[in-house]
Order: sequence, then C-alpha cells, then structure tokens
Amino acid sequence: MFDIQEPASRPLDRGDSVLQIRLGVADLSAEDRSSWTGSAKSERLVELLEIRERLDAEVLRLADSWDRDRAWEIDGSLSPRAWLSYRTPLSDGDAQRLVRNARLVGDHDEISQALACGEITTPHVEAIGRVTSKDREPLLADHTPVLVEQARKLPVGEFSTVMRHWASLADDELGKETFTKKWDRRHLHAAVGFDGWVTGDFYLDPVAGALLITVLDHEAPPDPEDAPDGPRTLSQRRADALADIIGRHMGGGKPGANPPNVNAVIDVATLAGESPDLATARCEVDGIGVVARTVLDQMCCDARFTRFVMSGPSQILDMGRSTRLATSSQSRAVRVRDRHCRFPSCDRRPQWCDIHHIAGWVESLGATNIDNLILLCRRHHTLMHNSEWAITKNGGGEFEFTHPARGP
Repeated sequence: MFDIQEPASRPLDRGDSVLQIRLGVADLSAEDRSSWTGSAKSERLVELLEIRERLDAEVLRLADSWDRDRAWEIDGSLSPRAWLSYRTPLSDGDAQRLVRNARLVGDHDEISQALACGEITTPHVEAIGRVTSKDREPLLADHTPVLVEQARKLPVGEFSTVMRHWASLADDELGKETFTKKWDRRHLHAAVGFDGWVTGDFYLDPVAGALLITVLDHEAPPDPEDAPDGPRTLSQRRADALADIIGRHMGGGKPGANPPNVNAVIDVATLAGESPDLATARCEVDGIGVVARTVLDQMCCDARFTRFVMSGPSQILDMGRSTRLATSSQSRAVRVRDRHCRFPSCDRRPQWCDIHHIAGWVESLGATNIDNLILLCRRHHTLMHNSEWAITKNGGGEFEFTHPARGP
C-alpha cells in the first residue's frame, strides 16, 4: 500500500473527520504520478474507489438523519430534493435518488446494518431503490432479509437482475391494483415541430412494449458493417422500421408470412406457480428482459412463442413447443362466431381484437382449438391476464365471465 505523508505545514485535527478527508484529497491532487507503474496506478485506483464507496455509505446514513430531522426546512425549502439540487452539486435527478436511497436505508435495519459494515455497497442499495416503487414498498419489508442475503453474495450486475425478478414477482402479487394504476397512465404523445419533424414519448404496457420492440427489430435487422451509408444505430433502425410498417399499412399491405418469433425463458418454480429462488428465478423474454408472469401468459395467447423451462441457472428441462397460433380458418371461425369482443358490454369489432386462450398456453398447456379460443379486444385481453376475472362455459356451451367480487 502507498504511504501517504501528512503535510507538515497543516497539522491534522484528529477530531474533525471531514478536515482529514479534505487534507487527504488535497494531498492526492498534488501527487505526481507520471513515473508510477501501471500496477501502482491500478492499486491506487482500487483504493480510491473503496474509500469513495465507504464515503457514499456515510452520505446515505447522514442524509437519512438529515431528512428525518427535516433540516432542509430551515432555509425555507419545500423538499429535501429541492434543497440538495440548489445547495449542492447534485442535479435534480441525483438529489431525488439520494433522498430515495437514504430513506430506504433508514427504513430497513437489515439494509442499514449490512451497508454500515461494508457487506453490501451503495450500488446494491441503488438497485433496490430503483425498483421499489410506492406500490411495491409494502412488500419489501417481508423480503428484505432474503434480498440483503443475495446482495451479500452477488456482484451489483447480478443483484440488479435479482431485483428485477423481485419486482416482477411483487407486481404479480399486487395484481390488478398495480396494473390498473399503470394501465391508466398509458399514452403515446406526438408533437409536430415548426420544421415538420415529429417528436414525442410513449408509455406502453409490457405486452405492447415487448411486441413493439420485437416487431421493429424483426423488420429492420442490423446492417452490414460495409453498408454504403454506414450501419444505422438501433434507434435509427427502429424508426425506419416503424415508417415501413405504417407505409405498408397505408398501402393496404398485410403482415408478412414470416412473423417474428419470441423466445421466453421461465424457471420451473415460476411455471408451477410456486415461490422461486430469487437467485435462479427466470421469467424473461428474449431481447426484452425480465417480465411479470402475467405478461408472459398474455403474450403467449397471440404470438409465435418458444418456451424454455429452466431448473437452476444452466439446466434446460424443457424446450417446450412453439405456440401453435390459431390458423387462418380457426381465426375466421372465432371471429364469425363471436362477432365482437365477448367481454360483457363490449362490442369492439373483430379487427381490433385478439384471439385469447381460455386455458392459458403457458400455465395450462391450453390447446389451440375453437372451444378454447375467444375474441377479446386489446383492453379486455390485457384485463383478463391482470385481474381475477375468469371465463367458463355454462351447461349450454355459452361463455360466462365471473369475478369474485362481482359474480357473473
């Protein structure tokens, strides 16, 4: 290790830790590293990052106490975020994240203790805070010991994946209430600028988002490196793909005969509806990442899908079968039979509807036959996979929609 000499001209006040840090930083900035070997620079870099991590941990601990004392009100600020973004070098977003993570540490003793003794790092706390929304917060207390244990064992990248799986499991448990709140926020905003260029943003449910990305990437695959106009970026390819799809639709074209295939990976415990081991849990869509189980169920109704069932991180138990989509004849038969969305009081026309498997393809290995198919508009198709609504057939062969709180 390097021997850092204390400056003789400024004796250290051993009672002032911050002064010691300031003096140490001043000494570091004065170091002449021009003759250092690469190994010496590497060693010093690791040392500084370790020190910064411990300093970041102390910032979180102090920020929690400062926030709980509402010390930010002394200067007339309306929020801790506003005080931090005005008084410190933090941006508004960084200030918000600091407050969020500090409160997380203060609210959960297991996290606070593990951080204080260096068993987990501030990036681990950030990974927890990033997915702990207001809706999911009530569930975190029950799972904190398990999550902290995973954080002790896993590097930040792998732990972030664990937290995404936890978030999807939490959303499954929260069920309809969480889904409804997010569903109400769906939007696609578009604005035309003075030069005619269109900008905007959108917020789509996981099924629509996953299918959008899959279709766009299928429509415009990567360019060769020696393309005459240079390879396009991913964002450029998706923009061009969207324009191509719209143009084809406006010209009366139909979707191609080779629809994109979607691959799903799910662990056997999640498939069976059991509580999976968070370290080995898998419920992912290739190219999209972690999704909730209900999202996977819905996508399997009306997409070309291949399922991989995993036991542990590397053992494939079952490559499943590609979803057998309803044939053209089956689709026509269902549309002729149902005539519109079959959800009570809904009359959306067939062209705006999906073919829904009553017995789900993932969880029940439901067959793709007429008796197991029903026409649902996109809104009610999504609702069926994210609520307690159920579809059954009565003695006369008619479909009945039931809900525990509503009845038929």
